[in-house]
Amino acid sequence: MKSLVGQIINNHLAPYMNRWELAFIDEKVEDVVGGRPIHITKIHNPYFKEYWFADPFILDVDDNNVYVLAEAMPLKQLHKGEIALLTISMEMNAINRVEIVLAEPWHLSFPNIMRKDGKIFVYPESLNSGKLYRYELIKDNQGNHALKRVDILCNAIVWDSEISDVFGEEILFTCKQDDFHLDIYRWDKRQGVFLYSESIKSNQQNMRMAGALFKIDDKVYCPSQISTPTIYGKAVEIKELSYADGKWQYAPIRRIDHPQEYLLTGLHTFNTYKGVTIIDFHYHNYTYEKIVSKLVAIKRWIKGKE
Repeated sequence: MKSLVGQIINNHLAPYMNRWELAFIDEKVEDVVGGRPIHITKIHNPYFKEYWFADPFILDVDDNNVYVLAEAMPLKQLHKGEIALLTISMEMNAINRVEIVLAEPWHLSFPNIMRKDGKIFVYPESLNSGKLYRYELIKDNQGNHALKRVDILCNAIVWDSEISDVFGEEILFTCKQDDFHLDIYRWDKRQGVFLYSESIKSNQQNMRMAGALFKIDDKVYCPSQISTPTIYGKAVEIKELSYADGKWQYAPIRRIDHPQEYLLTGLHTFNTYKGVTIIDFHYHNYTYEKIVSKLVAIKRWIKGKE
């Protein structure tokens, strides 16, 4: 009976409970920034009994598929994410291939992408390692992909980073202390790493990066996470970010909540590339949670009788 309860929880109910899902935003990014109500198309995950996926970054888009790098959370080893390359069919709105391209002894997430000199580099969050590493995406003769570590970008614990040169130099936008500060790191040529420079502060928990910076015309937009003391990744805020006369300024443009709030507890990342915009959202199934809570209580009662 004891093992049966555990099997029911792990094999049948856990895949349906507290997890992240992916979706496309149907509207053009210009319309999203302009305030138009959004509609989403959920991306079907046929691997839902093995992984849930979050932190999607668009690697490429062709006529049939969207290729996405994402955090993959194995349900058999929760709290230690890996990085996956997902092939998503646009016709079916479904993941049709999963390649685990990076696993480390520490948790990985937020696989942001750097395109440089015809190569693809990725710098996922790896704060449990104490550093920010850069990896090159490579492909073997059989068409399989992997991320190969090439160097260290920052010798510090940083969260959810974005490296961009839209302001005239390579700058690392990240958080090193809490969600109330967007921390600025600048490249130090002598040491060959990013070093802390300054912080953009807020009186709200809404400064942590939620995706890559993007431009519309001559304006730079920054997706940021909105969290609360009880909910991590409640919503996404799009900010206009500017730098002039040595001063950073930001202006909130719009908040993006999932349009079906009654099913969900959060919306966490926002990324746009080649006309496609992708998000993740937090699906919290209270019905299954109640069932699992009852089963856990039964499991504890059985253990107490032994």
